[in-house]
Amino acid sequence: MFLAEDCKLVSVMRPIDKTGAAFTTEWISMKNYKSADFIINLGVMTSTSNQAVTLKVANDASGTKNKAITSASAACSLTLPFYYKTSSGDTLVKTSVSSSTFNLTKSSDAKHVIVHVDAGKLGTFIASSVTYDADYVAISVATPGSHACLAAVDCILSEPRYASDSNPTAIT
Repeated sequence: MFLAEDCKLVSVMRPIDKTGAAFTTEWISMKNYKSADFIINLGVMTSTSNQAVTLKVANDASGTKNKAITSASAACSLTLPFYYKTSSGDTLVKTSVSSSTFNLTKSSDAKHVIVHVDAGKLGTFIASSVTYDADYVAISVATPGSHACLAAVDCILSEPRYASDSNPTAIT
């Protein structure tokens, strides 16, 4: 595999201290890719940091009409059944999710978390009694309160529809 031709790397949230602030990454268009892997890189977190991570879908790049993916919402056939987290060094551990949301805690400190999205499962979602195509996806992380949370999020898009030396943009 040649990363530059077979995948696209998109920085969806630059490294920053998110102390006291929730954040949602940039919206990623899945129209030209089969899958996306969001990589949440975590730095220092205090012992009382606890932030819920949620997957969201939207109909456009602004996220005006969007829906959080939870086990209770039949928004589309997309779910968040698991994620991967480094346990030590570079060893990834597959971790089950019961409600399509999971928490970043002090045990996530100085590690990275990977959330996989299959574009074939995006489908449609309903917002304000209207059905929309779920063409865009983002990661949302709740506020850690006044506690430290150093983080950055990158997204690797795989299997482009039309692979080339310069794959199509995913943020518009």
